[in-house]
Amino acid sequence: MMKALFLSILALLPAAASAQRDTLGVLERSSVFSAEDERAVAGFHTESPAMMLYRSEQSLSQISLRIDLRREQEALLQPLGDGAFDGGFYAESYRRLSERSATWADARYVRGNRRNVCWNSTADYLLLYPCITADSAGGNLSTEEYAFGGGYVHRVGRFDLAIRGDYRAGQEYRQVDPRPHNVVSDFTIKLGVGMQFPQYVLGLDLQGRLYKQDQDIDFFYPPSSELYMTGLGSYYTRYSLNSESFNIGYDGKGCLLAAQLMPRHAKGWYARAAFESLTTERLNKSNNTVPITRLKTRQATLSAAYRSGRWSLRAGGGYELRRSIEMIADRTGHSVIVDEQAMYKNRIWHADAEATVEWRRGTVNYMLSPRAEWRQSTATYAYPVRRMRLAQFCGAVRGSAEWLRPQWRVKATAGIGCYVSPDEEVSLSNVLNNISEYLTYTAARLSGRAVAPEVSLRAERRLSRNLACFAEAGWTPRFYSGGLSEHVLTATFGILF
Repeated sequence: MMKALFLSILALLPAAASAQRDTLGVLERSSVFSAEDERAVAGFHTESPAMMLYRSEQSLSQISLRIDLRREQEALLQPLGDGAFDGGFYAESYRRLSERSATWADARYVRGNRRNVCWNSTADYLLLYPCITADSAGGNLSTEEYAFGGGYVHRVGRFDLAIRGDYRAGQEYRQVDPRPHNVVSDFTIKLGVGMQFPQYVLGLDLQGRLYKQDQDIDFFYPPSSELYMTGLGSYYTRYSLNSESFNIGYDGKGCLLAAQLMPRHAKGWYARAAFESLTTERLNKSNNTVPITRLKTRQATLSAAYRSGRWSLRAGGGYELRRSIEMIADRTGHSVIVDEQAMYKNRIWHADAEATVEWRRGTVNYMLSPRAEWRQSTATYAYPVRRMRLAQFCGAVRGSAEWLRPQWRVKATAGIGCYVSPDEEVSLSNVLNNISEYLTYTAARLSGRAVAPEVSLRAERRLSRNLACFAEAGWTPRFYSGGLSEHVLTATFGILF
């Protein structure tokens, strides 16, 4: 993986040659990209490959080493553990080839560990829940991930034609019982086309996705059991037996269709509507690779925004439906599916709004960004009847100040967010005591009030007109009403060109 990473980084280095044609120096270009990334309309460029042609008239590349540390007094989500420590190499580049074409790429290699992961032995938990394997013992996990991707867009007449591909490979493992070894392969390809009108561009995106995960869980001594979870405390009794090893596979296929409208020259109205689908089967490889669950995830999102010279506004919302279908196989040894039932449903609604305002005082650029977000999740299990409903509202504000000098660029950011939960309902029946305690505790933690400040500082030093080094540090704690807290620290060092 390291060899592939360095090859990916070397592929980004030719972008330095294009910087010779840029009209701005490296610090000015970094300032432009940073301001674009903070505006409320930033996502409209990065979500659609065809719209990347309008992201910037400048080019910028970055190679960095980043360290991430997370510590929680008690895990908010036990399947993700109460802490993590990761270190990785990252490379990203946006290269403007001409007025009619642009290309971009990114790559990363990350190694680390997660502490005290419990009630989950499956990688990509947030993608695959509730169809995961779990146990109450848990433990620390070592993780490794390599990913790379890139895209290209070119204008032909009135049309912008684009393509983007991404690949992610990862593994996680543990050296003590239970010993999961999960290997993930995730590939997506997206095609985009934009049609130009006098003031606006109308774009269409089509994406395909292939997801696979191979999971081996071993017990050296003594043999124990892994639970094949199916939602809200339910699990397959038939497959969750004492054994020295478990072999599970996940096979997923997905697609995305989206339409987008945005102005050709930054100022004006933005809009995007998208529908995404992913269907993943969980396969019991220990039993003739019989499918035992099918998870169908459907998500629809809609957002609209307006950008003026010094301010921008955006509002959006979405709906996600997760349905777990349990498969029933015959007992003749042929592994024929004789019945299937949709037992678990999770409906998630969300809405958010944000704004950004920019102004300049002397030699300092300021930016202020308030944001509000609401989210509600209702999960049900058909039989025995179980239900969990959670809601959360967040109000936050973030501000930044930037000093730009001939040899230095310094940017300081600070913000604070407040989380409240106006609604909580947990109704569980016929659930094992330890699983019931885990689910009830999780619901209480997710519904707790919290205050989340954040601070970060970034300093860039110019080495030549088109080369600079930088260092950045950030701290994002969260303090809960019950007295618990969590802390996330990041430190990044690298070069810009």
